[in-house]
Amino acid sequence: MKIITFLATLIITITGCNCQKSAVHSNGLAEEGHSNNNQSEAVMQNNIPVIKYEAMARNISLNIKVENQVLYVSRVRGFKDYEEKTKISDADWQEISTLAKAVDLSKVKDLKWPTEKRYYDGAAHANITFISNGVEYPANGFDHEFPPVEIEKLVNKIVKLTEK
Repeated sequence: MKIITFLATLIITITGCNCQKSAVHSNGLAEEGHSNNNQSEAVMQNNIPVIKYEAMARNISLNIKVENQVLYVSRVRGFKDYEEKTKISDADWQEISTLAKAVDLSKVKDLKWPTEKRYYDGAAHANITFISNGVEYPANGFDHEFPPVEIEKLVNKIVKLTEK
């Protein structure tokens, strides 16, 4: 009886799985029939993780979120919503995209910080979190203005955009 049930399940599984596979091109994008430019741009934007950066100390509170070519900024502790919303220029977005794609998300939690000034109030405590496909990749924390070398250019670019 168990063998008959097993064989029936196996046959149903094998014959019932007539899924259509989409072709994947060398650029990594899937194509199903007709693909227009807007769909490919949306797929490329989804490959760029949402970036959340925060820096906190007694005299500073800076919360930044970068998502879909928009920069959200809050300078208030315990904020409920970002006060500032700015569209990022195409050139800046291209640079942020390139830098963000270069980050190995699986190793973000293991990044080493170059200084420890936050331990004696020499710098604000900062942290960055990457969110990709609903999964959060937080760093261990570092000194504001002294990010780990692997993400230094990205962090400095994002923070610089808030100063404009």
